[in-house]
This record gives sequence, structure tokens and C-alpha cells, in this order.
Amino acid sequence: MEADEIQEKPEEKGSAYHFLGSRSERIFFVALLTILSAAPIIFGKGIPSHADWHIHIEHAYNFKRCFWQGQWLPRWIDADVNGAGLPIFNYYAPLVYYIFILLDLILRNIVLAIKWTFVIPMILCSVFGYLYLRRHGSAFSTSIAMAFVVFSPAIHIFIYNTNWPTSTLAVAFVFLTYYGIDIFDKNKDFDFKSFLIISVGYAAIALTHLATAFVFTLLAVPYCLFNLYFHRTKKFVKNILLSFAMGASLAGFYLFPACLEKKFVHTDEVLTQGPLWDFSKNFLYTYLDRHRDDGFAWAIFDHRYYEMSNALFGLAVLICIVVLSLNTGKIKQYFQEPFRVNIAISMFVISFLMMTPISLFIWHMIKPMQTIQFPWRFTTFIVPFGAVIMVYTFDLVGCLAKEKINLSGYKFIFASIAFLFAGLAYVDFINMYKWRWVPEQSLMKAGLYVLWPNEEYRPNLTNNPNWKQIDFRRDFSPTINSSDPSCDITLLKWLSHEREFQVFSQGEHFISLRNFYFPGWNVYIDENQTQVNMEPKIGLIMFRVPPGKHQIKIKFEHTPVRKAAAYISIAALAVYLLLLSSFFQGKKPPAVKKEQEIPAKDTSPVEVLVP
Repeated sequence: MEADEIQEKPEEKGSAYHFLGSRSERIFFVALLTILSAAPIIFGKGIPSHADWHIHIEHAYNFKRCFWQGQWLPRWIDADVNGAGLPIFNYYAPLVYYIFILLDLILRNIVLAIKWTFVIPMILCSVFGYLYLRRHGSAFSTSIAMAFVVFSPAIHIFIYNTNWPTSTLAVAFVFLTYYGIDIFDKNKDFDFKSFLIISVGYAAIALTHLATAFVFTLLAVPYCLFNLYFHRTKKFVKNILLSFAMGASLAGFYLFPACLEKKFVHTDEVLTQGPLWDFSKNFLYTYLDRHRDDGFAWAIFDHRYYEMSNALFGLAVLICIVVLSLNTGKIKQYFQEPFRVNIAISMFVISFLMMTPISLFIWHMIKPMQTIQFPWRFTTFIVPFGAVIMVYTFDLVGCLAKEKINLSGYKFIFASIAFLFAGLAYVDFINMYKWRWVPEQSLMKAGLYVLWPNEEYRPNLTNNPNWKQIDFRRDFSPTINSSDPSCDITLLKWLSHEREFQVFSQGEHFISLRNFYFPGWNVYIDENQTQVNMEPKIGLIMFRVPPGKHQIKIKFEHTPVRKAAAYISIAALAVYLLLLSSFFQGKKPPAVKKEQEIPAKDTSPVEVLVP
């Protein structure tokens, strides 16, 4: 349904007041809700404490440190695993961390930068969410549905319970990408506006949260097939495929290495291996069967608030689905594209079922799904489809009211929805203040706790079956070690991605460096690249050095995959900017042209202006 299908009457002087009847009031309403949901972070003196908060803070600190040392995409952290290093940002999506660096540069206050790194994704969810929902309904219905979006589990609980805004920022770009798909105009030979929005939205999803991008790609298949019902043109398929290809290319500098070099890290083993469906059944609203001492990683923090938020949001959508199902004839009468209602309901149901044990065979059939760790990743997609179902329902009832139909039953329904929203806001409010907050003065100090022992995404380069049992925290050997005890080692430079030192020895010897030999590490002796061997137990860097005095450089450089991915992204960015420039130039109003002088009847020259 187009945004203008529900016609809104212009305000008349002296007319009765209507709640959210003006644009300024609607903007204030949505902005106020967003501020209320983000207020504890904006005005508090810390951030909420969760089992993983210190890991995220450590990642943010190291990303910034490595970035300013010259790694424009800091793929390698040299400090983790007791100095052996981690290829964490070869896999962790970097966009949120770039936002953090920019905010830290502007605000000159690391705590404020972290706070606004949380808040900005919440604001973008409100902006892009409103844009997407407004495409499908009236401004009034969109504003009311946005109240549920602002306090939804996929935005609100993600922020306060996972303590890092990657998932929330991904939700914002999911809204933007679906908006780009839904505005496709089949009457144009090629819809550049849709293409440009989908491309940048899809790229941003990939750069924000790889698991969300993977799930989005899976769900895009049925969603686009549903949309073919009323587009019925190859132009739509062409637009979608080219948009996704452009988006993947724009994000390729991160996306392609993350996918192709993943085998070295064995993320399917590193990620939490608990009973996958133990949490899934909790989405069925089993409020009381969750306890902190269950022993699984996701039970470290109390999921009961998360489950209740899912339940309240889901029940509100369910009520709206019932209303729509009972008025299928009216839907066809009032809406120009009634099939969009069916699309929203179908996609909501698919997303919901993917969070339950019913979808177990799909998770086993598509192996990469098992590496996204949790079925509740699909909560991200319940929000946009559930919210648009609400928009359709509110607009439908508004149309029924204009026919002067008895709405006493609907009043009860909407009272129930209002009650569910009150419960949702209350649960989220309690959740805000339930968690222990990290005070500002100890924020960074506590984050350093995981600096050395953090082994997430530790590579298994030697295929050692007992690689997980190695305790790096007990390794107190020198960072640079020579097989010749009398070797003299002088350190010249030590950066996250480059090390330089001089060695002097009377005979040939081997240098061992406490650093994983992950693809990309190269060793140069007196500017000449030399062969590198791996330490056989855990895969540290080892190489042979001839006798005498030598200058050694060890650099973390691009692999062929990373080089190709970078070139693809640069080329895609150039093409995208060119298309974007052409699009905006085509949007400029035609200039006033000056016609040639034409003789009038009185033979005096007359100048004619044609608009």
C-alpha cells in the first residue's frame, strides 16, 4: 500500500483537535519516545553491565588504537591472547567501531563517545523505521506503530542486554533496505532511487552485523518473490540483483575476507556451543524457566525481560493479524495493493517460526546458519514486519470508523493493544534499571580485564585437536625469542601490524615470535622477504636468520583475497558515487531558458521567457 493511499484531510481552522494530527506533533512524539528509551544512557554516568560488555569495550579501545597506528581496517589486534594476537576484525563487522572513532575524535571524551555510539543507532532506528512504515500507511498509524518499534526487543533489549549496538544499528539499515525495495517503480526503465537505497542499506547491514546480513539475504528470497506478485516484471528482479551485488561490493573490503578466510578461525567451534533450542523454546514465553545458574553463556544474564518483551510485542501483532484476517474483504476495498498485507503477515510468521524448534531441520540443512549462534537473530525481522502489520490494522479501523460502523469491539481490541504497549514500556523500563551499571570512572579500567586473556576468534592454524586446552595466560616466555641464547635483540618499532628489530648472532639461529602466523604476516630480513615457518604446537611465527647483524621487519599485509576485495570496493564506490551524482543532477529543476528574439507585429524585438 502506498503512503498516499490513506488520504489525510488537511487541517482546517477551527476544526476539532486530533491526536498526532500535525507533522510537528508526530515528530515530537517519536523523538520524545526515542529520548525516553535512550535516557538512561544519555543522562547516566555509565553503561549497563552485562557478561560481554567488557569485551566490547576492549574491542572498541583496540580498534581505535590500531586504527591510529595505521591499520585503516584494523584486522589484527596484537594485545589479545597474551600477546599472540587475534584476527578479530577480519570477522567482526567494523561500522560501529568507525562511528566510535569519529565520535571520540569530535567529542574528545571516550566515555561520551561510547554513550553516543549506543544512542545514534537508536535514533537511526526511529528515523529509518518511520520512513519505512510511512511508505505503507498514514502518518498517524505510522506514529503509533513507531511507539512499539522504539521499545521493541530488537532495539531496546539489544542495547541494554548485549551492551553493544551492532544489532540495533543493523535493524536501522534493515528498515532502510526494505524501504528501498518497497519504493521500486516498475514504470521506470531502471529505478535509480530504489537501486541506490538498497545498495547502501545492504552494504551497511553487512558492515554492521554479518549474522544479520546473512539472515537478511535468506529472507530476501521469499520477500522478493512475494513482491513479484504485483510487479510482474524482469526489471524488478534485475534491480534487486544489481542492488545486492552493488551493496556486497561496497562492503567487499570487509565482507569477502570475512567469508573466505573464516576457515582459519573455526568460528563454529569458537562460538557458544550450548543446546541451540534451549533458548528457542523460551521465545514461547516461558517466563519462569530461566535462571542465572543454568550454566549456558546466554543464561549469564537474565533473559526473562527479553522474553517478556518478545511476548508482549508478538501478542500485539497477533491481535492485529486477527483483525486483518476478519476483514479481508475490506482490505481489498480500501487498499490499492492489498497483497502487501499478506506479504507482511507471511514474513512475520516465517521470522517467528525460525525462532522456534519447528525450524530445526532448516538450521541443520543450511549449515552456515549454525554459526550465527542464536535463533533470536530473527527478532530483528519480526520488528519491521510486525510494525507494518500494526500500521495496516490502524488504517483499516480508521477507514471502518469513517463508515460509521459500530466499533465497540474494536475499542476493546485497541484497549488491549494499548495495555500491551504499557506492559512493553514497563518491562523495558524495569530492564533499564535492573542491570548493574558500570560507573564512568571504572569503565575503561574494567575493560582491560579481558585485554590479555581474550581468546574469542583464536585461530587454529595447526589443526591441533587439543587447541582449546592451551592456556596462554601461563605463557611468560619472551615476546621475541632466539634459539641462540647469546643473540642480541634490539627492538626498534612495535605496532599492531608492524614490528621492527635488530638481531646480532655469531651463528645461524631461529627467531620465534609470540604471534600467530595468520595469513598476511610476512617477514623481511634486510628488506628481503624470507620464508616463515609455523611453530608446530599452536602456530606461532618462526623463521631462520643467518649469522651476523640484521634488521628484521614483520608486517601484517593484505592477502590476495583482501587486495581483490579492496579493489572491488574502491571500484564499486566510484561507480556508486557517479550514479548518485547523476541521480541528484536529474532531480534538479529545469533552469529558466532564454528564447531567441522573435519579431513582433510592431517590428520591435520582444524577449520571451519560457519556464
